[in-house]
Amino acid sequence: MKHPNLEQFLKGVASHELTVNLDQGVFRDLTIMKPNSVDMHYHITTRPGYLMFTGDMGSFVFTRLPDMFNFFRDNDGYDINPGYWGEKLEAVDSRAGAKEFSPDEAKQILTEYLQDHLEGLDSGDYDKDQSDTEESKEAIQELIEIAEGDQHEFYEQLRNWDSDDAGGLDMDCWWEWDFNDYTGRYIWCCYAIVHAIKLYDAQKNKEVA
Repeated sequence: MKHPNLEQFLKGVASHELTVNLDQGVFRDLTIMKPNSVDMHYHITTRPGYLMFTGDMGSFVFTRLPDMFNFFRDNDGYDINPGYWGEKLEAVDSRAGAKEFSPDEAKQILTEYLQDHLEGLDSGDYDKDQSDTEESKEAIQELIEIAEGDQHEFYEQLRNWDSDDAGGLDMDCWWEWDFNDYTGRYIWCCYAIVHAIKLYDAQKNKEVA
């Protein structure tokens, strides 16, 4: 699943309705779903210090504040912070993790690493050789293409990297790089939590009025 943007998320939940199953202080249990459908349905459950997201898009448990609605609530819009929120994950559904291998992330990292290497050649830090430059470019391009097709072969190529076959470009630091990116399901979950809180707040405000 590709990363959904806000417009795509809102379109997908346009017919969803909120059902409050439990509402006792910070003890809450909410269901958000289309009537008579489980497509993209989800539940939000809170207790002191925890928010649990379960449903069609996976399961995630976050911990940070006594009232986790205060942690995720955005009164002005649908701003999400996947990176910071990911640091607060206590548990993740093994079928729909928060991160996965990303060919796009690998391409970006490798392209930037190659650029730094080539800039070093231009600055005179290395003995510049045009054939080495082309070999480095070709080796990185081949590695990017492998990443797009086979994650396991990609890592195997890195483990067996021979700088002599890549114009002197070494990969000694590859194990420090994170080729993973947040999953589309996790991004969807982040939007869904904010959405659920907005529906909940709107209902509470109507009750007060």
